[in-house]
Amino acid sequence: MPNWSAIEASFLHLTQPQQLGELASSLAHLKSWVQSSDCNQVIPVLLHESLLYLSLIQQNSEIYNVELNQLQDLLQDWQRNWDTIKEQSSQRVSIADVASNWSERVLNMSGLLSS
Repeated sequence: MPNWSAIEASFLHLTQPQQLGELASSLAHLKSWVQSSDCNQVIPVLLHESLLYLSLIQQNSEIYNVELNQLQDLLQDWQRNWDTIKEQSSQRVSIADVASNWSERVLNMSGLLSS
């Protein structure tokens, strides 16, 4: 199990654009792993990681609050329903698409690629 305290401490030392970049990366990992048949133990960790990053970003920013709240609701829903979702390949494909879209969206919010 990851050391969430160390992950949080490291994350808080990043700039806001870097934090958004880390969130985008976590969502991209979620997309990749949800397509794998060996995802049952990894996905809950990635969902927890993404939700942790979101929580920390939201504590320090009001800029993207509405969009990030939507993402948070979505991730919490996936987390609550993962035991059902993991058995349905069509749902996993849908999650992969949505996670990919959110990853791109959050990366655009970060501004990291436009500098």
